[in-house]
Amino acid sequence: MKTDIFEDNMFVDADTLSDVDAEETKNLSSLVQQLNGVTSKIEKCEENLKTLKKEKQRLSMETIPELMDEMGIERLDVEGATVSLKPFVSASIPTNRRQEAYTWLRENGLDDIIKNDVVLSFNRGEDNVAGSLMGELEERGFHPESKTHIHSMTLKAFVKERVEKGLPIDLDMFGAFVARTADIKRRKS
Repeated sequence: MKTDIFEDNMFVDADTLSDVDAEETKNLSSLVQQLNGVTSKIEKCEENLKTLKKEKQRLSMETIPELMDEMGIERLDVEGATVSLKPFVSASIPTNRRQEAYTWLRENGLDDIIKNDVVLSFNRGEDNVAGSLMGELEERGFHPESKTHIHSMTLKAFVKERVEKGLPIDLDMFGAFVARTADIKRRKS
């Protein structure tokens, strides 16, 4: 029995459809409707999840920290859980400010967080050339690409440390967002 799905006779003409059993067609139609229904439910669940995540962020990053600030507290035990305010940092250097940020880091002796990747593609059979030094590659006419970047978690930790220590940092240049968030730890029963 051939199982090649790309056989020439895979696609049939309209005359062949007249031989298809009506019951099988009805079953197929029912399955297609089921698939459409499941797909629709998934889309609704994903939209609901998106809404719930926004509400969670609003409560944890705005409403609860604001109320705890008004109350003058950093930590509270409530309903079997401990709620405490923790710093939250997010950072992603905007593309149009990347060179400026790298220059600032270098000028301030903080360039150890900058990574420099050199990427070079070779054709098949050039494994021996791949092991050569970058200088040899340039001499031979190859043009490797260089990419300078900062890993996202490294940038986040860098910004967090600067903010926590009160050291100068341009949050806009580093695309940083700093806030406090309510951290809830449930007590084990």
